[in-house]
This record gives sequence, structure tokens and C-alpha cells, in this order.
Amino acid sequence: MSLEDDLRIALHEHAAEPAPHRDLWEGVTSGVRRDRRRRAVLATGAAVVAITAVATVPAILAARDDRSAPIMPATPAPSASSVPAIDWVWPIPAGQLFPREPGWVPGGLGEPTAMVMGANRVLHYEQDESILEAEVGPIEPSWESEGEEDHTADVGGRPATVRTASLYDGSKPGEQFVGVRWRAGAGEWMQVLSWGDRDEDEILRFARELKQGSGPGVPDDLAFALVPSGFSVQHQSEGSLCVAAPEVIASERQPAGLCVYVVDEAYQPVAEAGPEHVTIGGRPATYYEDPPRIDVDLGGGKTLNITWDAEAIPLTRAEAIRFAEGVTVR
Repeated sequence: MSLEDDLRIALHEHAAEPAPHRDLWEGVTSGVRRDRRRRAVLATGAAVVAITAVATVPAILAARDDRSAPIMPATPAPSASSVPAIDWVWPIPAGQLFPREPGWVPGGLGEPTAMVMGANRVLHYEQDESILEAEVGPIEPSWESEGEEDHTADVGGRPATVRTASLYDGSKPGEQFVGVRWRAGAGEWMQVLSWGDRDEDEILRFARELKQGSGPGVPDDLAFALVPSGFSVQHQSEGSLCVAAPEVIASERQPAGLCVYVVDEAYQPVAEAGPEHVTIGGRPATYYEDPPRIDVDLGGGKTLNITWDAEAIPLTRAEAIRFAEGVTVR
């Protein structure tokens, strides 16, 4: 309340009285005193704010003088039409062997194959629908199946997690899922997964007897003549091969990047997707723009699928066809 308000109230209360009343002057005096206190408080606050501002200004100016050049906002990504052509180079094959050697393997599994999964390497056994896998690398693996119970165990003096399930998708009577995961001495992840009639004791024995050494190499049934500069193998297994940038390889186990797959399906263009009919290596093929893909008729009920992420790998139509021309299926 201001001084004027105090005076107005006091005068209004005593306006009908014939002569000045003692209370009137007390009311006016009290109003003046309240106004003085209010102004003193405001003045003190203003002084504090002003001092703080004066004390702060030199520090702010000093900080501005010492600071580095401002970081400008990122330049918007160029449109597809302005993206420069891909720089193609000769590919560097994965050339990787599984970096462990099994000391003991359960029976009935056949010969193993190796796979590249990002920065990890996988040893894969498969007989009919029974599968045993070992994986090693810097990326934490996936259990790949739901578990019913987790408990701990020891693998080579390292604490391990054991996950089990009495049923899994497609399991038959007497089959179960068993997984074991631990960290090796160098910090890399190691994991063994089993789908079949093997029990926990067998899987733990297999895990404990994985020794430093060399297992089988990855399949070489696919090869590329050229790949984008900086790309190397991100995924490689029988009938599939992907190349990607280093950051993708370091973080992603599943196939990613520029990928080629041999699928057991007869070549059949998808009319609804608006295919453009082309020829790749003398074979009938189709080019799809959105999402980008090339299908090539391999004959014998097989099709070659080529896929890529248009945002991460902005191939033009000509570049995609050039890449497809350099794919070899052995």
C-alpha cells in the first residue's frame, strides 16, 4: 500500500468529523512511517542488486574475453540430390577366425561355422534344429531367448550368469534352453547358448573348456568388388554379408549397413512397390527406390537381396547398381 492510499483511507474515515481528531494525525503519521520503511527496504534491495551486478560484470567480461570461438549450429544435411558421390574402395575382408578353441564339444552337432556379428565373433554348431553357439567380443551379447530362472556359476574362475528355460519357441519334449554369460580376464564378453537336449552341466563344461586359440573361419560364399570408403565387414555368415562404418561395427551385433543376402525364394518382383526392371550381371533384377533395395534373380529358386539405409548410406541409383554388379555369389 502506498502513502497516498494510507492518507486516503485515514481522511475518508474521519471526513465527517467537525475538527481534526487526534486519531487522524496518528493515522497520517503512521502512513508516512510505513511509506518510509517501504522505501528504505526497496532502496536497500536495489543497492544489493546493483552491487551484485557491478561485481559480476567484470567476471562476465573476463569470461567472454577468454572463451573460445562459439560453436555454430550444425549445418542441415544436404538434400539427396546434392549428396556427393560415394567414394568406392577395394574391400578389406574380415579374415577373422573364431578366437577360441573348444576343448570339448557335446556329441551330435556336426562341424561348426563362424560368424561376424559387429565387433563380436560367433562359433555356431547346428544339427537339424539343435543349436549350440559361443560368442566373444566387446559388445554385450543377447540371450536370444526368454529365461525362466537365472543363477550364478563359475567359469574359469570368473563369475558367470546361467539362464535356463524348460521350453522355448519350437522346442520338443526333452529339449531346453541353457545360456551362460561371463566376462573374460581382458574384459571382453563371452557367452554360450544352447537350444536342444543338452543340460546345464554339459553347457558349463563346454564353456569352461573354451581355450585361447583359433577356431574355424567365416564363410566366404559372398564377396564384394567395391565398398564405400571407410566401410568394412559388419556381419558375415553363410548367405549374408554386410559392410558398415566403424561406429556401427563397434555398437551393433545385428546385420546393419550395406547388406547382401542369398534367400531361398524364387525371384518375384513386387508390383505394389513400383519396381524398376534392370539387368545385373546379365540377370533379371529389380530396383526399388523407397525403401531402397535391389533383387537379383539367381535362378534355382534363389534370390539375391541387396538392402541399405538411405539416410546413412545415400546411394544413388547408379551407385547401387554399380555395387550390385560387383557382388560375387560363390
